[in-house]
Amino acid sequence: MKKLTDFLNMLAESELRAGDNSDSADFDIPIKDITYNSLEAGEETLFICKGAGFKEEYLKDALAKGAAAFVCEMGSKVHEVCKADAELAAVPYIVVNNMRRAISKISAFFFDRSWDKMKLIGVTGTKGKSTTTSMIKAILDIHCGREIGFSSGIYTYDGCHKEKAYKLTTPETIELHRILDNCVKNGCEYLAMEVSSQALKYDRTLDLNYEACAFTNISRDHISDAEHKDMEDYFTSKLKIFTQSRIGCVNLDMDPVYMERTLAFAEQNCEKTVTFGMKKVGDRKPDVYGISVDEKQGWLLLKAELFGKTEEFTVNIGGAYNAYNALAAIAVTASLGVPTEIIREGLEKVKVMGRMETYRLKNSVDVIVDYAHNKMSYQVLFDYVKKQYPDRKVGFVFGCVGGKAFNRRKEAGEIAEKYADFVVITELDPGMEDINKICGEILSYIDHKEKAEIITDRDTAVYTALKKAEGMENNLLEALKADERFALTDESLAEILDVRKFIGCAPEQTEKFLNDAVRPLLEENQGEARVEVKINV
Repeated sequence: MKKLTDFLNMLAESELRAGDNSDSADFDIPIKDITYNSLEAGEETLFICKGAGFKEEYLKDALAKGAAAFVCEMGSKVHEVCKADAELAAVPYIVVNNMRRAISKISAFFFDRSWDKMKLIGVTGTKGKSTTTSMIKAILDIHCGREIGFSSGIYTYDGCHKEKAYKLTTPETIELHRILDNCVKNGCEYLAMEVSSQALKYDRTLDLNYEACAFTNISRDHISDAEHKDMEDYFTSKLKIFTQSRIGCVNLDMDPVYMERTLAFAEQNCEKTVTFGMKKVGDRKPDVYGISVDEKQGWLLLKAELFGKTEEFTVNIGGAYNAYNALAAIAVTASLGVPTEIIREGLEKVKVMGRMETYRLKNSVDVIVDYAHNKMSYQVLFDYVKKQYPDRKVGFVFGCVGGKAFNRRKEAGEIAEKYADFVVITELDPGMEDINKICGEILSYIDHKEKAEIITDRDTAVYTALKKAEGMENNLLEALKADERFALTDESLAEILDVRKFIGCAPEQTEKFLNDAVRPLLEENQGEARVEVKINV
């Protein structure tokens, strides 16, 4: 088990240590866990005071739960408090000059860089990350004879447990390192992961070494005060992945300005560069060259040239645009030495959760579940729907996340206006923002308000949309009033449905049950119980 002094020395060697109180506190103490969540703190935990919104009470809560020491950033509020608070000053602490880099270094040190024992595959880009990463996983699962590790904005898999992802495309640093460590312990040879621009910019993936990476594409996204200040910041953040990769795979069909810079940066930083795409750039043909794609309903027939040899692949996901994701997956896995027949089998079997998942319901209603979340993704989704279902009405149920990517609200509203016959705007991880404010902002970009409605409860929103698609109105209340057997008026129905009748009554109901049923029963059988029974509520 590592001791606090080991962390102190490591941070000093990394030139991140800016101070400490080792001269007055005991640093020869064991550290058995690390966390930045005070709810998870316990005995012998090193607590990290992270985040612009960090509050002093979080630290005191962690210490009350048994945290042995803490790390704070130079100039932070906590650091200033430590100077004046004798109680905090008595606790062993380390001051760092860059908290984000320090967290990555602390995580890597705590988990002994265990991921160096397996091969990491990273995928970045504006769109296609989840699909490409899932395709790579499907191929490598077959290649390895077992499931490899996986981390995406949809779910994570550590070789034993599959869990729904929480909020971030790339997990926070400690969570990510724990997943990687578990993968190694569970015998995974590979882990494929989505790598977001935010993760790269803020050093969540610092010191991770990728055997191969793919840069799928680049377009305007995540531009806001809370994310990237401009397109250049967004783009250069994504480029950082090549500084951590042995093999870099680049899409030659990107915007020429960004493509040239991406290719040059990859060639400068990677041991090997592999290109993919469906177009020639001057005299240059992509190493993995898409010759043609035949789009079927729910799948693709892709003909491609792999380093000069023509092959055919059946891809088990619809949408012609997914040919690029397949080419990226082929480029990555082929560069790793995976045989073509294995690649072919993986693409035939791939299932991408939440990507063009199609369900056929009654009355010829088709439901497509897709995690489209930016203008480009919305556009290709609706292009696909209109092409595959030219005579169908289209309903759109969607929402936008709170606290970031504010431009998506305008984009989603305008796309919905253009393509959808009816729209239901609903909740999608509002965070600290008011859900009604988010939905109202989206609605403001839809000119024809009559075809849109806001239903903040997601389940109700989906139900309402399905009823609309089936040609049925969600009119239960109207039907009840129209039925003479119930003899209901607007007033009587309102009285029946008064929410005060259904919420906030639990304490009274509990006490009534105890007084009317439980206590008389206990009193009646007191002699049989032979113990004193008390109920305290």
